[in-house]
Amino acid sequence: MPPPLENSLKVAHYSAEARLRHPWQMIVSIFEGMLDSRDLAWQLFLRDIRQRYRQSVLGVVWVIVPPIVTTLIFIVLNERKILNITQTDIPYPIYVMFGTLLWQVFAESVINPLKQFEACTPIMIKINMPREAPILSSIWQSLFFFAMQAVVACGAFIYFDLDLSWATLLALPIILLMIIMGTVIGVLLVPLGALYKDVGETIGYFLRIAFFLTPIVYPPPTSWPYSLLVQYNPVTPLLMGARDLLTKGAVAEIMPILMVSGGVFIVGVIALILFRIAIPIVLERMGA
Repeated sequence: MPPPLENSLKVAHYSAEARLRHPWQMIVSIFEGMLDSRDLAWQLFLRDIRQRYRQSVLGVVWVIVPPIVTTLIFIVLNERKILNITQTDIPYPIYVMFGTLLWQVFAESVINPLKQFEACTPIMIKINMPREAPILSSIWQSLFFFAMQAVVACGAFIYFDLDLSWATLLALPIILLMIIMGTVIGVLLVPLGALYKDVGETIGYFLRIAFFLTPIVYPPPTSWPYSLLVQYNPVTPLLMGARDLLTKGAVAEIMPILMVSGGVFIVGVIALILFRIAIPIVLERMGA
C-alpha cells in the first residue's frame, strides 16, 4: 500500500528571521535544491535544445562554424603580417585554434545562466519550482556546447597530426573548471540581468573585449604594463594550462591554476547565496 500523500511531500518552513543568520543552513539547502532539481534541469535542457535547433537547417553546425571562422581570420591576418604576432611555442594555427575553442566554451558558460533564467521566469513566477534548476540547466547547456567544440578539436588533432596521450585527458578537469567559473560569473549577473536588459548586452561587449585581453591569439606579453592584463586575468592560467595539456601533454605552472580553483570555489558559494536571496525579490518585481 503506497504511503499517504501528505507523508511523501516535503514540509516547507517559513520564518521572518533573516536567512543570513544561518549561512551554513542556507548553503546546505542550496545544494539540496540542486539535487532535487536535477531531473527538472535535464528536462529544461532538452526543451531548449529542441527549440534552438527545431527550425534550423544546419542545426549544431552553427556551434562549430564560429571558432573555425575566427581561427581562419587570425591565421590569415598573421600570415599577411597585418598583425605583428611574435613566435608561439607551438605552431600558430594550433595555438589560435585551441585558444579560440576554449574561449568559446568559457564565454558560452557566462551567457547561459541569464538565458536559462529568462526562459524559466514565466514558470518560476507562477509556481514554486526549485530556484537552482536554471543554473543546472545552464551547466548542461555549456557541457553540450563543449561536446560540440570537442568535435572541432578532434578534427584539429587529425589535421595537424597531434599526438594523444593520457596527459591530454588532464585538460578535461581544467576545462570543467572554466565552465564552472563562467557559470559563477553568470549567476552573479542574473539578478541584475533579469531586471535590466542592458546587463545582457553589456555581457556580450565585455566578452568581446576580454577576448583580446586573454592570450588566445597571441602569446602572453612579458613587458610591463601589458603583462598585468594577463597576470590578473583569472581565465589566463586555465586557458593556457588546458591548451598546453591538449597540445603538448604538459602544463608549465600548476600553482596559478590551483589558486584560481580556490577562488572559483569561494566566489561560487557566495554567488549561490546571493542568488538564493535575490531571486524571490526579482521574481516579485517581475511578476508585479
